[in-house]
Amino acid sequence: MILTDEQQGMLSGKNGNAVKKSMEILVALGEIFGAKRLIPVKSVQISGVSYDNLGDAGLEFLDEMAKDGRVKVKTTLNPAGMDTENWKALG
Repeated sequence: MILTDEQQGMLSGKNGNAVKKSMEILVALGEIFGAKRLIPVKSVQISGVSYDNLGDAGLEFLDEMAKDGRVKVKTTLNPAGMDTENWKALG
């Protein structure tokens, strides 16, 4: 993939660990699908917000990303399908 200087800096860790890891994932996916470059986006959607989807390894990944990760564009999640007020009582 062809990366801009800014994107290459992000991939090298210039903007922190979460950005670096995100770029590693995007570049790997781009290479798998034969993408020539990244495209600008104005919003994104994150899926897999359930422990059933993520497991312990996913929680560890999210914990690591949360240390210095911040969204840069409008970001939404899949509906989690849980009672947001009584979640403790539900276990």
